[in-house]
Amino acid sequence: MDPEPTTGDSSASGSNSSEHMTHALSGFIAARVELASIEAKEAASFTGKKLAQGLVLAISAFFLWSLVLAATTGIVAPLADQWLHGKADWLPGWAAVVLALALIHGIIVLACYLKLKKQPTTPLFELSRKEIENDKLWLTKNK
Repeated sequence: MDPEPTTGDSSASGSNSSEHMTHALSGFIAARVELASIEAKEAASFTGKKLAQGLVLAISAFFLWSLVLAATTGIVAPLADQWLHGKADWLPGWAAVVLALALIHGIIVLACYLKLKKQPTTPLFELSRKEIENDKLWLTKNK
């Protein structure tokens, strides 16, 4: 007795293969979306830190400027007057102190600005970019 060939086997096998491919593709896409999500969180964290640093810098610079300028000027102005007497009579002691404080705080602001301007050590979305390039290569080879 010869077994009868069934036409249902080949269509079931094709359907099963299609389902398997759909499932694999779905898993692949889910993995890519999760990778992009992780890298987006890293980028948001980096940006949030830079924003917080900038905000702290601005607020601190304002209060530091205001408070230190007022206090130091009052304390150091008499000493600056004595030191400038006979050397620069046109420059009052309080003005010399204010200019010195402006110079010091200008240097601090420049240092903070340069740190704020600094780029991240690794490019953002580096893994996603590499994976997209690998996917493009794979697709061109397997067309």
